[in-house]
Amino acid sequence: MATQTTSFGNLDCASLKYPAILLTMLGLLVQPAVAQDDDYLSEISAEASKIDSKLPTQGEEKQDQDGLTDENAAQIAFEEDLKSRYLGSYTFYKKLPRRAREEVYEEYKGGASIDEIRQKIMNRFLNQ
Repeated sequence: MATQTTSFGNLDCASLKYPAILLTMLGLLVQPAVAQDDDYLSEISAEASKIDSKLPTQGEEKQDQDGLTDENAAQIAFEEDLKSRYLGSYTFYKKLPRRAREEVYEEYKGGASIDEIRQKIMNRFLNQ
């Protein structure tokens, strides 16, 4: 058999046999770990998709910690503003039925001026 000389000494095919076996065994030991990682990653992906399906979509209303939706929170903010700036109108507004208050709020959301809102409150109150 031909011997090849290197700076590390004599190198022949027989001396390469053991590192090749070692590398093959090492590769076989690593393979189950890689397969296990694949199972782990697929489980994480499944959990993530479950969480994504539970999140509200863009059209759904989110609820905060108080159980209020964004829409209800905005209406409450409108009522607080009305109370602080126009107490008389707020007093009549609170005496309106729930549906009438929602209609007044919808007018406000639609961009009606505060004078129009106050007039609508009075009209609704007087026409109950």
